[in-house]
Amino acid sequence: MTTWTTCLRWAECDVAGIIYHAHLFDWFSEARIHWLRAHNMDYYKILRPLGLELLVRHAEADFIHAMRPGDRCDVHASLTGLTPTRATFTYQVTSQGQETSRGITEHIFVLNGHAARLDRSLPEYYGSLQQLLS
Repeated sequence: MTTWTTCLRWAECDVAGIIYHAHLFDWFSEARIHWLRAHNMDYYKILRPLGLELLVRHAEADFIHAMRPGDRCDVHASLTGLTPTRATFTYQVTSQGQETSRGITEHIFVLNGHAARLDRSLPEYYGSLQQLLS
């Protein structure tokens, strides 16, 4: 698990002054990119130059407690599922030690614009992901 920390900005809130739901998925993306970087698989410097993309197939979130502007939030990300064609990440958002939301994203491996089996196309990266599976 890795943790990406942010502070909820007013621009990320709805008219009620709480986080606008779509921004939570942006946070999940940032936390996932942070997770990849922390495990020597920088998305922008290593994976994308290889032609590998992790396209979102499915995403969901549960909102437990409201977050307001100025709240410091920690987004914890973990790789919790892996097949040769897909990866699943799980997220937990906490603020002041309290869980505020959680979610998952499932990704399809795409290499040079085509769906790919990572175990065949980039076996060294598939092996690395297997070792990091929570």
